Amino acid sequence: MIFRTLLAVAVAGIILFGGLLLHSNKEYSEGDMVYEQVKSVLADKHSSSKIDFATLQEINHQIVGWLQAAGGMIDYPIVRGEDNEYYLSHLFNHEPNKLGSLFMDYRNDGGFSNKNTAIYGHNMKDGSMFSSLTKYKNQSYYDNFPTMMLYTPDGDFMIELFAGMVADGDEEFIRWQFSDDGDFLRYIKTLQENSTFASNTTVQPCDRIVTLITCSYQFNNARYALYGKVMPIVR
Repeated sequence: MIFRTLLAVAVAGIILFGGLLLHSNKEYSEGDMVYEQVKSVLADKHSSSKIDFATLQEINHQIVGWLQAAGGMIDYPIVRGEDNEYYLSHLFNHEPNKLGSLFMDYRNDGGFSNKNTAIYGHNMKDGSMFSSLTKYKNQSYYDNFPTMMLYTPDGDFMIELFAGMVADGDEEFIRWQFSDDGDFLRYIKTLQENSTFASNTTVQPCDRIVTLITCSYQFNNARYALYGKVMPIVR
């Protein structure tokens, strides 16, 4: 009887685990499919921007940009919600899904006009969303992919990456405001000194930067933050 009971418990556990795994894989596939559908509305390459924001705004009026990384690892819309919680568990089309969305901190201006703009995304096991950010812990990955592209309704930008570091998510590690140019440059120097890779990119007092953030797993609630300066592309 004891053996049969243990066997029944084990079988029930296997069935439960299998069900959870199937549900998890279903969410991955459904989320990936939604983003592939969203990508299908990209404008042709002969327009002033590669992204048809007018059409995207019909799907989600909270879109503020589109981020593309060399190598195709990141190719997603960026949204800005009313808080930093909703898009952790909702896709671009508002469907509930653990992939979530790439989203700007709600405290930032939606036009990327702040001195520092924060963008968050999940580190998913299937390599989607912001998973590739942690690859910048290796110098060779930075050497191969030192830039990203940022498209916005107001213009297109090159993101020149200059630093990346592991941070404690339990602490406020993002600087939002700076007292003067010297304060800003000291902050940049600190980031570069603690970076997981070396970069020759120079940040000037007049530059704006973005901070791309995802989960890391060195310790409980660890984050990996990737920093880049935003340079307008003149067409």
